Amino acid sequence: MIVAAVLVAACGGSEAATTPVGSDADDAAVTEVPMPESPLEAELGFASEPERRRFQLISRQQAADTTMVQCMQQAGFFYAVRPAEETFRSGAFVGDGSREWTLVNGLGITSSFIDALATDAARTSPDAASSNLDYVASLTPAQQVDYDLALIGDLVASSEPTTAVQGSGCWEQSYPDVVSLLALINEFEPELASLNSRLNADPRVQEFQSTWSTCMDAAGYSYTSERALSDDVYARLLDIELVDNRGVTQVVSPEALDELSIYERQVAVASYDCRQSFAAELEQLRSDYEREFLDDNRFRIADLQD
Repeated sequence: MIVAAVLVAACGGSEAATTPVGSDADDAAVTEVPMPESPLEAELGFASEPERRRFQLISRQQAADTTMVQCMQQAGFFYAVRPAEETFRSGAFVGDGSREWTLVNGLGITSSFIDALATDAARTSPDAASSNLDYVASLTPAQQVDYDLALIGDLVASSEPTTAVQGSGCWEQSYPDVVSLLALINEFEPELASLNSRLNADPRVQEFQSTWSTCMDAAGYSYTSERALSDDVYARLLDIELVDNRGVTQVVSPEALDELSIYERQVAVASYDCRQSFAAELEQLRSDYEREFLDDNRFRIADLQD
């Protein structure tokens, strides 16, 4: 189940790749190219690139979770949240997009898998929903009234609060922006998928991938495209043998997973460095596609924003 969850982000056929050798790319001094502003992010608040968008959702969910827990604590109550990573993080993941992040996490594929294993192993207590239900059940009827007031404000108020937050509840103070953003992304999911498909099929992007492949060959890694690289890492991950130990998924050979993690970080840094020669041009091209997207959907966007 964990492997299926991690691989949900990998779709389409894989391309063959030879077994690369080690690289010293992580030791190279590379100047990161400043990226042009994203029209889509400026207008709607989320990225068109799926991996970057996942990072944005995780970050915003984490901030909302922190606000929620602190708000309930100030009202005198316990509240458990489900980690944002469990909701949004699966498969390739770019973090903040920096070389430093890539040095630590690679493509984000193996690190996502390791996080999933750790979460599964640590799941010895009830999940967030069960924990909250159990906690509410332990309160007195009067405390439950105050808890509801703290949670959702006066929507169900039947008496004056004593320790609860006045006005809107903690949920309304924490999550509406995240929920609205998710609804907006869901509304345009087909169009976003089309944008990325057309961008990846653009002859200029194909030329960028050819440049990238030549650079990777020079670094000792033989891949025809960045997609071929990620597909290869997924394929290697599938070769990691797993075993169920009393309901907890474990790796039969941790050394094999460690080796894959090291390899992924090395090849990801080489890939990052090879992108720098065309990164700004690629982002400018993405910006052009985003402007087209905004223009084609301007009336829908206006209606949804209203």
